[in-house]
Amino acid sequence: MRERKVGTINLNLVVWDSDPETAADLRRVAAHIAKIDAGIRAFVVPHHKYDQLSLIPQWFQPTLSLSLYCVPSRKLLPGKFVTGYFLPKHLEYRRLATAAIPVPAWTMIEPDTRLNPATWGPYVVEKPSLGVRGANVRIRKTGRVAYVDPSSYPVGHYGREGPMLAQKFVYTGPWPTSFRVVTLFGEVLLCYCQTSTTHGQPLQGRWRFRDTGGINIVSNTKDMKAELADDADIIALAERAHRTAFPDCPVLGFDIVRDVETRELFVLESHTQGSWLFSGDIGRKMQADNQIDFAGQFGAFEKAAAILARVAPKLAARSTPFLWRHRAVAK
Repeated sequence: MRERKVGTINLNLVVWDSDPETAADLRRVAAHIAKIDAGIRAFVVPHHKYDQLSLIPQWFQPTLSLSLYCVPSRKLLPGKFVTGYFLPKHLEYRRLATAAIPVPAWTMIEPDTRLNPATWGPYVVEKPSLGVRGANVRIRKTGRVAYVDPSSYPVGHYGREGPMLAQKFVYTGPWPTSFRVVTLFGEVLLCYCQTSTTHGQPLQGRWRFRDTGGINIVSNTKDMKAELADDADIIALAERAHRTAFPDCPVLGFDIVRDVETRELFVLESHTQGSWLFSGDIGRKMQADNQIDFAGQFGAFEKAAAILARVAPKLAARSTPFLWRHRAVAK
């Protein structure tokens, strides 16, 4: 690493919520950065405008302001500002396809949509483009997929917020199984396998939906089982997808599935708004319930510090929040 004078670059790690553990995580990362590169001054700063007044001198210094999770506005943050953003699934899929990242075949369900079972299989997955945590995801007979006017959905259904999608079903085994991979600027911080076994009945074959009653096809449930997974192929796919499809997002949480019969891998979701599971209610509960340590898998805090120590000098710039309004891209 090229040596720089002490404190010549500012790196502001923005606290995106009110959970004290979020700030504690960022302070750990900042402390490691200080050990790696004395030329970077790392600060943990709140995302409240008046608390950022003390940062005004940084407007005239090379600075990178970074939020690992989406915040709606840079407010008074100086320098280049990098954060996540919300992207509907159909736009995610288009970017992934452009980058040659495998995604299960999909289509928006429009008034003239008619799906051929010979092409799509006897069943498809129907889901909202703007849904979260598996909400309103269901299996449908392919020939019965039809457009529904958004206003016809009940209040709270995500089909009211954006288009519904039909997607080719990927058989991950008797119980829904997927992998979550968290990446920072294209490098893995966390990889675990999640399986849901307490909702519905097991699916004993790719198309055997009629053998039992209700079948859950979503692995991401509140009581899912999670275990750390150091799967080289899945990690490589996530890292490549981050670098090629979403280089403007600092942190991504990829949901990746493997077809148990063909062994093909597919990306189901990228979570462009960010994904930080080392703290927060969801992350704490998952680790406690499954007796696992997310941060310990790859040394997440130390690795995040090393990545940011490399990225910050490339992105830091002299700028006020009034002159720099677009997100930066790490090369």
